[in-house]
Amino acid sequence: MKIKQILVIIFCLLGVSFCYSQEINTVTISGKATDFDGNPIDSCIVQVLRSDFTSAYETYTDKNGEYAIDGVEKGKYVALYAIRPKEYPKEDAVPDDEKRLEFWAWNVIANEDLTINPRYHKLELYGVNAFMVEGGYQGLIIYVRPMSLQKYLSCFKDKSVSEKETDISVKPKYFEVKVFMDELPLVVNSTQPVTEYVGKDDLHITGYLIQVDLPKNKQDKSYCILRIEALNKEYNEKGESLYFYKMPNYK
Repeated sequence: MKIKQILVIIFCLLGVSFCYSQEINTVTISGKATDFDGNPIDSCIVQVLRSDFTSAYETYTDKNGEYAIDGVEKGKYVALYAIRPKEYPKEDAVPDDEKRLEFWAWNVIANEDLTINPRYHKLELYGVNAFMVEGGYQGLIIYVRPMSLQKYLSCFKDKSVSEKETDISVKPKYFEVKVFMDELPLVVNSTQPVTEYVGKDDLHITGYLIQVDLPKNKQDKSYCILRIEALNKEYNEKGESLYFYKMPNYK
């Protein structure tokens, strides 16, 4: 066999090997964006964010509300968020009753193909985190900061003001929440308001610590997906967020 032919074969094999390596080190994140009535949301941007909140990957939903992001490098990402850009209140591109706040999925563990279905309305559930108190009650504590669109609109007629400069959170008497683990409903034992300092002009806003039971059956997965569904009764605003919780694996 001539040297030229041998080199061609070698390069072909290297190309196949490289493509295979790329394939096994990447995943696809896909899903469907809807409102709380199940209606699809087209032209919705879906972004996967790095730890510094810059965009690692992004796409838009089609006319059926569906999207797919191929070639996502395996690993953990700080968040995935979704919203139809013109709906965001700062854009002021649609009437107030058509404006919305974002959907968020937090601590996204992208070690396998994922289905994430953004569902959003007028209540944004921001900064979700979850942890277990070791040696204490066998449950999870979930932190969330709900933010109200109506309060946003009331405060921000001046476009120079940002949400970091005023309190658009939800007061305890108006806040209702449900929590699911891999779509299994969890018992909510307590919902406690937390005064969170946000670092500007001594501004404090209201977040919540939500204590939930763990399922009785032991989870054999390395992580689970918590879904937090909330309602602001003051303005009938709904919101949803996901959190990828990595199960402890102690000796």
